[in-house]
Amino acid sequence: MGKSVIVDTNALLLPGEFGVDIFAELGRLGYVHAIIPRAVVSELERLSVNPSEAGRDRRAAALGLSVLEQVIRTPDSVGIQVSITAPGDEGEGTGAGEAEAAGDTDALIVALAVRQKAAVLTNDEALRKTLARAGIVTIYLRGGTRLEERG
Repeated sequence: MGKSVIVDTNALLLPGEFGVDIFAELGRLGYVHAIIPRAVVSELERLSVNPSEAGRDRRAAALGLSVLEQVIRTPDSVGIQVSITAPGDEGEGTGAGEAEAAGDTDALIVALAVRQKAAVLTNDEALRKTLARAGIVTIYLRGGTRLEERG
């Protein structure tokens, strides 16, 4: 079956902010399946058009969406299968559906990671601590150039 990873919103900003090919890096780490919660895609869409966001952040969000679309269309290009969860699928039976309604994407990601027994790619320090307490492997950007696993 191979290793699975859930990708957080801020991870999809990394290509635009640091020029890191997160999907190639995930492949390098041995991951074969990336799960993108629909709530994450919605956050990226909001960020990419929100006039109150800095131009750099809007561009990073738009690039993240573009990279995601490209990898979904051509998964063989990076050797990792990417899927976007359907709304509501993230929290089935975990209470995470209510978390999404409350805007708590982090709680949704934790619940999904536990249910799927998947690692999580995020640079959010608070989320990484929560995931570590739950015994979930985290992946984060190290040195601005590569992804590293912890846990």
